[in-house]
Order: sequence, then C-alpha cells, then structure tokens
Amino acid sequence: MQDLTPAPDLTPVSAQPDLPENPPGLHERALHFLARFLPLAYFRRPPKIIIIDATNSCNLRCPVCPVTFAMKRKRGMMKPHVFRKIIDDFKDQREKPAIYFSFSGEPTLHKDLPDFIAYAHENGHDTYLSTNATRLTPEMSERLIRSGLARVNLCMDGFSKEAQETYRVNSDFDDVKASIEEFLNIKKQIGSKSPVTVLQTLLTSYSEPQMEEMEAWAKEAGFDRVRFKTFSIGSYTSADQKREFAHFLPRQKELRRHPRHTSHAMCTVPLFQSVVFWNGDLGLCCIDYDQVIQLPNVEQDGFLAAYRSDEAARARKRGFLKQFGICKTCSFSNAENMGIRRDLKK
Repeated sequence: MQDLTPAPDLTPVSAQPDLPENPPGLHERALHFLARFLPLAYFRRPPKIIIIDATNSCNLRCPVCPVTFAMKRKRGMMKPHVFRKIIDDFKDQREKPAIYFSFSGEPTLHKDLPDFIAYAHENGHDTYLSTNATRLTPEMSERLIRSGLARVNLCMDGFSKEAQETYRVNSDFDDVKASIEEFLNIKKQIGSKSPVTVLQTLLTSYSEPQMEEMEAWAKEAGFDRVRFKTFSIGSYTSADQKREFAHFLPRQKELRRHPRHTSHAMCTVPLFQSVVFWNGDLGLCCIDYDQVIQLPNVEQDGFLAAYRSDEAARARKRGFLKQFGICKTCSFSNAENMGIRRDLKK
C-alpha cells in the first residue's frame, strides 16, 4: 500500500491559526478610504449569482466540513413556494442571475431539486449544481439532465476506496463511481449537450497521487472538465483540530491554498453574489455558512425587496470593506491558488 502520510517537515499553511498581517500599500489604503463614501445605491444592484441553500443537511460526514461539526443553525428544507418567489421576482428583469445549488448541504436530498432547476431554467436562469453523487439514481440523473441544468460538479475525492472514503465519510467509492458513470451514460443516451459535466476533486494528501489517473478516467468516461480544488482547514476549526486535520494537506506546497494578508483592501464577493438560506433568510456570501450576519427574509416581500433594503445594502457595504469578523479569517478572499481546472474537450 502506498504511504500517503504527509512529509513531517512540511508546515501546513492552512493549519496556521492566523493569517499574516501585511500592511496595505498607499494605493490600497486610498481605495479603501474612498470606498467608504460609496452611496448605498451602489450596493443595491442585483447580484449576478444567487446561491440557494436548498437544504443544510448532508448524508456524509466529511471531517473538515462545517456541516459535520460546526454548524449550529437549524436544519431544514427550502419550501417550493419560497424558491418560486425568488425566481418570480426576476420575470420582468432583463438580466437574470445564475442560480447555484451548492452551499452547506447536499442538494439532492431535497426531493424537489429537479423541479427547482427546471423552474429556474424555464424562466431564463442558468443553473449550476454541485453534488457528492451518492444519491444519483437513474431516475434522479435523468430528471436532472432533462431539467435544463447548465453545469454539474460531480464530486469524488480520490480514485480508490481509501482516498474517497477517508474524507467522504459514509460514502462508498464503488457506488459513487458507478453512479457517476451511469449519469454520463444517461446523458449520452438522451443526446443532451447539457449539463456541462465537471469532475471535482478536493486536493488532499490522499487524492494528490491519483490526479493523473482521475483525469484519464474522467476523459474516458465523457466528462467535459476536471477541477482539482485546493483543500482548506476552515476558520471554524480550533488549533487542536487544525493539527488533527493537517494530514489531509497535500505534500506539494504548490497544491495547497495559500493565505494572503488579511488587510487586502476590499472583497467584491458581496457585490455579485447573494445567498438565500433554506428558511428564506438572505445571506451575505458563501462563507457565512452559519448565518452569523442576520439579514431580511425573502418570503414575505420577495427577493429584490429584501436584497435592496437598507439593512442588506449596508451589510454588503461592510462586507465589501471587510468589516465583519468572518472577513478576517475568510479562506476565500484571503487566499490564493483555489485550484486547477482543465478542459477535456477542445
């Protein structure tokens, strides 16, 4: 058996409790100062992406995922009328935001997911899904393919039982691989060009030696792309947990996510991205998995009314200026090297 234990002399950068504080330059400080005077109207512009928290429940127990041990908010499923209300708000809008089903839980646990995707597609929205592929029955796969889904990330974190099941706890490598291959075959049988299929793999010390093998399999199976996503030991972990989980970090430092200074002037994510939690509450961005920042609910007045409210606009301005506590330890805006993407079909 191949030794997959990380070399002991590699200090895991993602396991560091704090990101380095490098002082911003004059240009950066000037931009940050001027941004404070931007009017709220600037932060009321509709988002380009709405992330839908169809559910915050998951059937797996990935050790470093906040859903496994850090999330404190109530579990639930988004009601169909709440989702339709979000989409209906854009029927008269020329520009339609993309709808992402990829947040804190496993979207395919929601029985109405294919209907959600179809409704959004019928109303002019591009739709994207990320799934752990454990619930892709032939029926579910066909419904998703026929729903108008634009892109799907089919996640498999290694090309062996050890690699996959060590991180994707409660999954079965053989079942996941077979379900993914069946999804691709159904798409081929239907003759559909959509969705674009992406094999997404988390770069851990277990999947790192298998990258070439996974890419070769993905090409043979009929994937459009592969994405090797860098691994992050989240800000929600304690110092002890960072040490405990450090063995998941790749041996090669160039395959790790690298921190950059936390005083980086501004974060543009709140300007183009919004989240709607399963209960209809707005979220600021994809990092706020536990709804630390409280914002209005879309169920009563609709998405756009909640999104354009003074409360939500002020929160986006604060997020833009990185004034929230979660902004200081964010593994997205404070990081570099988010991964490797390769197109398999030219």
